[in-house]
Amino acid sequence: MSDTTEKKYDDYVFVSSEEVSMLDPTIIKTASPFKDLFPVREAELDRVVESMKADGYDSAHPIILWAGHNVTVIDGHTRLAAAKKLLFAQIPVIHKEFKDEAEALEYAIKSQRNRRNLTDADLLRCVTELDKRMKEGRPGKTATNLAVNGRSSENTAKLLGTSRGKVEKIRTINDHASDEVKEAVKSGKLSVNKAYNETQDTRKQEQFETEEDLMLARQTTLQDSICGLIRNRIQREMKKYPGSPFSEEASAEMLQAIIETIKNEFKHITRKGND
Repeated sequence: MSDTTEKKYDDYVFVSSEEVSMLDPTIIKTASPFKDLFPVREAELDRVVESMKADGYDSAHPIILWAGHNVTVIDGHTRLAAAKKLLFAQIPVIHKEFKDEAEALEYAIKSQRNRRNLTDADLLRCVTELDKRMKEGRPGKTATNLAVNGRSSENTAKLLGTSRGKVEKIRTINDHASDEVKEAVKSGKLSVNKAYNETQDTRKQEQFETEEDLMLARQTTLQDSICGLIRNRIQREMKKYPGSPFSEEASAEMLQAIIETIKNEFKHITRKGND
């Protein structure tokens, strides 16, 4: 038996633990950002209602509540809505401890990701909320912090079950897209790729304040494109030949050859610019 701690809200006393208990759904509360992260879809709600009407509430899927936070739902908003619609007197719940809102948010995302593929709208909402809670904020893309930014994208992509490239596209949308474009993605009317392309086209059409700004934008675009091509080609190689990795020596030689080729091409660009 695990250790438990009694906590009280109004007339309701619950035990904080990882064990399932029964609770009146009418006293369970929903709150942002959790209720907004994966909005209840009418079609899905109707399906769950019909299932519960026929078979009752499946106790294998209890509502997850944040222990000590006023009976707030972390995961199970659709199941809760269905139970309330059917006027269930009690439903299974688990009071789970989280050290802070960021940890609770990650738990909610993992729970949804494990049940289904996240849509582009879901991904946009998730990246937006996760980035709000980054302790020091996301750094800009400069030569000195590309590695830091890359790790952030990799970690977020792993949590969401998507690619690093998609996370970076969503961040570009959040940073530069119009409110109309963002809302179109959130509503499912526009994909992340289309929204990203539209945003980039709009940015290109905008007047740069200085020649330096223009050159920096061109440099960043070229840098991202080259890195993306290399990354995608390596990933294809690993997928095609998973059982035959290159030796450390062969990898180092290949890397040096690639670096020399890129250096020569940049020398060519410089010479052409000076002619």
